[in-house]
Amino acid sequence: MSRDRTRTRDRSDEADTVDTSEFDVGADVAGEATAPSETGESAGLRGRLAARTERLFSPRAFLAILLLSVAGLFTAGTFLPLPGSGLLGVFLATFAFGLVASDRRYAEAAVAGGITVGASAFLDAAVVAFLGGFGVSLALLGGGVGAAVAVVGTYFGRDLRAGLTREI
Repeated sequence: MSRDRTRTRDRSDEADTVDTSEFDVGADVAGEATAPSETGESAGLRGRLAARTERLFSPRAFLAILLLSVAGLFTAGTFLPLPGSGLLGVFLATFAFGLVASDRRYAEAAVAGGITVGASAFLDAAVVAFLGGFGVSLALLGGGVGAAVAVVGTYFGRDLRAGLTREI
């Protein structure tokens, strides 16, 4: 038999042999389905795809940054009631995240900061948005500025962390 990845059936009663070392879920020698590993860490296609997706965009890190950004925005807006103080809060929140995080999470910071500041700009100008018709563009502008501020905050936090942990 060839060592193809396809399996052909002979008219004889002998069992097919398939090389399943590359697959976590597949067929064993008798042709029955095998169960995935119980540890949750599979070397199959699904496991590799999940690991690659986790490296590109981590939902857990995104949620943490989003919650920190919202808390920073509200805290800065409460204690410093000046225009643009929410951006300072988002910057400080993402700075703190970058200071404690060991991985680069710029995509998560950009999306979380953009959502936070964009939603805040839209909600702050909700009355004007309905009356004047420029609320959507204001929300998009706020989202873009928030994303940029979040990425810069994360970068400076990671930079400070690298400087503090490096040997002299």
